[in-house]
Amino acid sequence: MRRFLTLVPATLLAAAAIVGLAGATHGSDVLVSVGSPPSPFAQNKQNEPSIAADANHPTILAAGSNEEIDVEACNAGDPTSCPFTSGVGTSGIYFSFDSGDSWIQPTYTGWSARGCLGPAACVPQIGPIGTLPKYFEKGLVSDGDPSLAFGPRPSPNGFSWANGSRLYYANLTSRFPTSTPDGPSTAS
Repeated sequence: MRRFLTLVPATLLAAAAIVGLAGATHGSDVLVSVGSPPSPFAQNKQNEPSIAADANHPTILAAGSNEEIDVEACNAGDPTSCPFTSGVGTSGIYFSFDSGDSWIQPTYTGWSARGCLGPAACVPQIGPIGTLPKYFEKGLVSDGDPSLAFGPRPSPNGFSWANGSRLYYANLTSRFPTSTPDGPSTAS
């Protein structure tokens, strides 16, 4: 068996080391759900993540997850249970504009139990949400299991990348508990 020894010039080794170090900082572990609190449970829980990159603008990323930031804390009301809060959405959305080096989790307004921290029973109300907007206003609840993709924007002549990019977000959805098929809920 023959063995070969390849000599690599020191400048190439130094260049490779620098590239390796640069790669260690770009793309390192970064918290995506930056708006979510470190506690209490379940408001600090996310799972089933999904991510999409804009092919026309590769530094722009969007991520989704099952996000429980807006549900009641497990010690609210009955301390022996940890239920999902009826009518509160659980489809999170996060954005990065620098290839994932940093993320934002927008705050919108909608049906929220974020203030239900216990021990009193939870009374959800309109307030800040870290999940998809406009569902409550339409009499709907975003129920998680996200799937995201960037695609072309529509125009009267059809879909075309010339119109720009658009984020498409699919998730499970249900009717808000007090809504009617024709309109938004009557909850206050």
